[in-house]
Amino acid sequence: LGPIYFLFFIGVHPAVASASSACMILYTSSISTLGYMTFGSLVYDYGAFCLVIGILATLLGQTLMKGLLRQYKRASLIAYSIGGVVMLSAIAMGIEATIELLDA
Repeated sequence: LGPIYFLFFIGVHPAVASASSACMILYTSSISTLGYMTFGSLVYDYGAFCLVIGILATLLGQTLMKGLLRQYKRASLIAYSIGGVVMLSAIAMGIEATIELLDA
């Protein structure tokens, strides 16, 4: 499930675990982008679109989470939000796999 769950498991504060995982994801995606650029496989229009959407989603998420943390003063909201995103991703993957199986 990723490094964030390991960090939670060993008792790292949710904000620190979230920030550490975000840095790992940034590093991994940057290296992948450089790899695609090196081999000439990067579709620049699509990459620019994804970059803009990623920045906007990050700003929205940070703003909402900062407001919720300020209002409720509970660090567990970070863990719950990450768990919710993972759960939605698992559901979406299940739906996608089902559709692929039915179309085959």
